[in-house]
Amino acid sequence: MPDSSSNRAESTNGSYSIRANQIEMLSRPPLPPAIPAPSVIKIWAPGLGTDGMVNVRGSQGVRVTAGPPPLPPAESGSTNGVEIAVGEAQNVTIQRGLLPGVDQTIEMTPTGITVDAGSMPVTIQSLTQITLSVAGGLSTITLTPAGVTIQGILVQIN
Repeated sequence: MPDSSSNRAESTNGSYSIRANQIEMLSRPPLPPAIPAPSVIKIWAPGLGTDGMVNVRGSQGVRVTAGPPPLPPAESGSTNGVEIAVGEAQNVTIQRGLLPGVDQTIEMTPTGITVDAGSMPVTIQSLTQITLSVAGGLSTITLTPAGVTIQGILVQIN
Protein backbone atom coordinates (compact mmCIF):
# COMPACT_ATOMS: atom_id res chain seq x y z
CA MET A 1 0.00 0.00 0.00
CA PRO A 2 1.54 3.39 -0.95
CA ASP A 3 2.38 5.98 1.71
CA SER A 4 -0.46 8.54 1.62
CA SER A 5 1.49 11.14 3.61
CA SER A 6 3.76 13.67 1.99
CA ASN A 7 6.79 12.58 4.01
CA ARG A 8 9.97 11.58 2.21
CA ALA A 9 13.19 10.10 3.52
CA GLU A 10 16.52 9.36 1.86
CA SER A 11 19.40 7.47 3.39
CA THR A 12 22.93 6.48 2.49
CA ASN A 13 25.80 4.86 4.35
CA GLY A 14 28.34 7.09 2.59
CA SER A 15 28.57 10.80 1.88
CA TYR A 16 25.56 12.64 0.44
CA SER A 17 26.33 15.90 -1.36
CA ILE A 18 24.25 18.61 -2.98
CA ARG A 19 26.17 21.13 -5.06
CA ALA A 20 24.85 24.41 -6.43
CA ASN A 21 25.76 28.08 -6.60
CA GLN A 22 23.02 28.78 -4.05
CA ILE A 23 21.04 26.36 -1.85
CA GLU A 24 17.89 27.27 0.06
CA MET A 25 15.94 25.16 2.54
CA LEU A 26 12.46 26.35 3.43
CA SER A 27 10.03 24.98 5.98
CA ARG A 28 6.52 26.38 5.62
CA PRO A 29 2.98 25.49 6.67
CA PRO A 30 1.33 22.89 4.42
CA LEU A 31 -1.28 23.85 1.87
CA PRO A 32 -4.93 23.36 2.89
CA PRO A 33 -6.68 21.10 3.71
CA ALA A 34 -3.65 19.74 5.62
CA ILE A 35 -3.46 20.59 9.32
CA PRO A 36 -0.71 23.18 10.03
CA ALA A 37 2.18 22.21 12.29
CA PRO A 38 5.25 24.17 13.44
CA SER A 39 7.76 24.93 10.69
CA VAL A 40 11.09 23.33 11.68
CA ILE A 41 14.44 22.62 10.04
CA LYS A 42 16.73 20.31 12.00
CA ILE A 43 20.42 19.71 11.39
CA TRP A 44 21.67 16.91 13.60
CA ALA A 45 24.97 15.08 13.90
CA PRO A 46 24.56 12.91 17.01
CA GLY A 47 27.29 10.45 16.03
CA LEU A 48 27.94 7.91 18.77
CA GLY A 49 27.34 10.44 21.54
CA THR A 50 30.61 12.40 21.51
CA ASP A 51 31.76 12.46 17.88
CA GLY A 52 28.99 14.34 16.05
CA MET A 53 29.91 17.71 14.54
CA VAL A 54 28.13 20.46 12.58
CA ASN A 55 30.41 22.84 10.73
CA VAL A 56 29.12 26.16 9.40
CA ARG A 57 31.41 28.45 7.44
CA GLY A 58 31.06 31.50 5.26
CA SER A 59 34.19 33.04 3.77
CA GLN A 60 32.78 36.52 4.49
CA GLY A 61 30.41 35.80 7.34
CA VAL A 62 27.75 33.73 9.07
CA ARG A 63 24.50 35.37 10.19
CA VAL A 64 22.04 33.70 12.56
CA THR A 65 18.70 35.43 13.15
CA ALA A 66 15.47 34.75 15.00
CA GLY A 67 12.29 36.75 15.23
CA PRO A 68 9.02 37.33 13.47
CA PRO A 69 9.63 38.31 9.83
CA PRO A 70 10.66 40.71 8.45
CA LEU A 71 12.83 41.83 11.39
CA PRO A 72 15.58 41.19 12.01
CA PRO A 73 16.40 40.52 8.36
CA ALA A 74 17.67 37.01 7.71
CA GLU A 75 20.22 38.31 5.21
CA SER A 76 22.72 41.15 5.34
CA GLY A 77 25.31 41.92 2.70
CA SER A 78 27.37 43.74 5.32
CA THR A 79 27.90 40.66 7.53
CA ASN A 80 31.63 40.38 8.15
CA GLY A 81 32.36 37.64 10.68
CA VAL A 82 29.66 36.11 12.86
CA GLU A 83 26.43 37.95 13.66
CA ILE A 84 23.64 36.87 15.97
CA ALA A 85 20.54 39.05 15.69
CA VAL A 86 17.17 38.49 17.38
CA GLY A 87 13.94 40.42 17.82
CA GLU A 88 13.61 42.88 20.71
CA ALA A 89 11.43 40.52 22.77
CA GLN A 90 13.80 37.54 22.37
CA ASN A 91 16.88 36.34 24.25
CA VAL A 92 20.43 35.44 23.29
CA THR A 93 22.10 32.89 25.55
CA ILE A 94 25.62 31.48 25.43
CA GLN A 95 26.15 28.65 27.88
CA ARG A 96 29.16 26.48 28.66
CA GLY A 97 28.32 23.36 30.60
CA LEU A 98 25.03 21.97 31.85
CA LEU A 99 25.05 22.79 35.56
CA PRO A 100 23.47 26.14 36.58
CA GLY A 101 25.57 28.00 39.15
CA VAL A 102 28.65 25.92 38.30
CA ASP A 103 29.27 26.63 34.63
CA GLN A 104 29.35 29.93 32.73
CA THR A 105 26.47 31.75 31.02
CA ILE A 106 26.11 35.04 29.16
CA GLU A 107 22.49 36.02 28.60
CA MET A 108 21.01 39.06 26.86
CA THR A 109 17.30 39.61 27.57
CA PRO A 110 14.89 42.51 27.12
CA THR A 111 15.66 43.51 30.74
CA GLY A 112 19.47 43.45 30.61
CA ILE A 113 22.68 41.48 30.20
CA THR A 114 23.82 38.89 32.74
CA VAL A 115 27.30 37.39 32.84
CA ASP A 116 27.46 34.44 35.25
CA ALA A 117 30.93 32.98 35.72
CA GLY A 118 29.52 30.20 37.90
CA SER A 119 32.12 28.86 40.28
CA MET A 120 34.98 29.88 37.98
CA PRO A 121 37.03 33.10 38.31
CA VAL A 122 36.36 35.86 35.77
CA THR A 123 39.30 36.77 33.54
CA ILE A 124 39.01 39.35 30.79
CA GLN A 125 42.04 39.96 28.63
CA SER A 126 42.32 42.80 26.15
CA LEU A 127 45.24 44.66 24.62
CA THR A 128 43.43 48.02 24.48
CA GLN A 129 40.34 48.60 26.63
CA ILE A 130 37.02 47.19 27.80
CA THR A 131 34.08 49.51 28.46
CA LEU A 132 30.89 48.52 30.27
CA SER A 133 28.12 51.03 29.67
CA VAL A 134 24.52 51.39 30.88
CA ALA A 135 21.80 54.05 30.72
CA GLY A 136 22.77 55.13 27.21
CA GLY A 137 26.37 55.74 28.27
CA LEU A 138 25.57 57.84 31.37
CA SER A 139 27.38 55.32 33.56
CA THR A 140 30.55 53.55 32.41
CA ILE A 141 33.39 51.45 33.72
CA THR A 142 36.46 51.42 31.48
CA LEU A 143 39.37 49.03 32.03
CA THR A 144 42.67 49.80 30.29
CA PRO A 145 46.28 48.72 30.86
CA ALA A 146 46.72 52.07 32.68
CA GLY A 147 43.88 51.49 35.15
CA VAL A 148 40.14 51.63 35.80
CA THR A 149 37.90 54.64 35.13
CA ILE A 150 34.41 54.81 36.66
CA GLN A 151 32.07 57.55 35.46
CA GLY A 152 28.46 58.25 36.31
CA ILE A 153 26.01 60.74 37.72
CA LEU A 154 26.35 58.97 41.07
CA VAL A 155 29.45 56.85 41.73
CA GLN A 156 29.34 54.69 44.83
CA ILE A 157 31.92 52.09 45.87
CA ASN A 158 31.01 49.71 48.68
